[in-house]
Amino acid sequence: MKKLLPVIALCFTMSFAQFENDEWADFNYQEAGLSQTEFQNVKESGMSKDKLLHLLEIGVKPSAYLKQPWNDLKVSEEEWLKQRSEGMEDSEIDRTYRNKSGNQGMAYLSFLVPSIYQWYTDQTVTAIAMDAAYLTFWGITIFVLDGKERIQFGAPLIAAIHVWSGVDALISTLWDSNPDARNFSWGIVPLGKNSVAAAAMLRF
Repeated sequence: MKKLLPVIALCFTMSFAQFENDEWADFNYQEAGLSQTEFQNVKESGMSKDKLLHLLEIGVKPSAYLKQPWNDLKVSEEEWLKQRSEGMEDSEIDRTYRNKSGNQGMAYLSFLVPSIYQWYTDQTVTAIAMDAAYLTFWGITIFVLDGKERIQFGAPLIAAIHVWSGVDALISTLWDSNPDARNFSWGIVPLGKNSVAAAAMLRF
């Protein structure tokens, strides 16, 4: 028995030390508004008590945090936590950062290089249509028109493709950051017997 006393004492000391080092020893997960499963997931993830308390303080459920939503939103964890602490939901964070880091630069470039935005965003049909019209108008300008006709008729036709490409790209980026903008679109409507014109139309 005497030989067992040191062993028993050692086991008791180790158990007590483990209890002392258990940061969750005095934590009541029910009072924190967590289910037993949620609390178990938190412990298994290795999350610290301070981290959990911070999440609860800013209104973030640990189950949402453990999914690492910042990866899908393409922001850092720190930025995601900052925005959530300011009361923003994930959908709002998504719209904010898509608006900041969207394709507006590419859209403006599309005014200079027709169809570049459309190819970049996989709008293949639109891009092909633009390129076909662009090459056709250049062909007409170079091989069909002559002298002042190139300036009077050819230049406006070519410029129209630049404008088409740029405006289409800007509208597309506007839709990316503001879905409500999709209620408006451009369309071709008849005006008179033998003419057509571009007009803004409401779409619901």
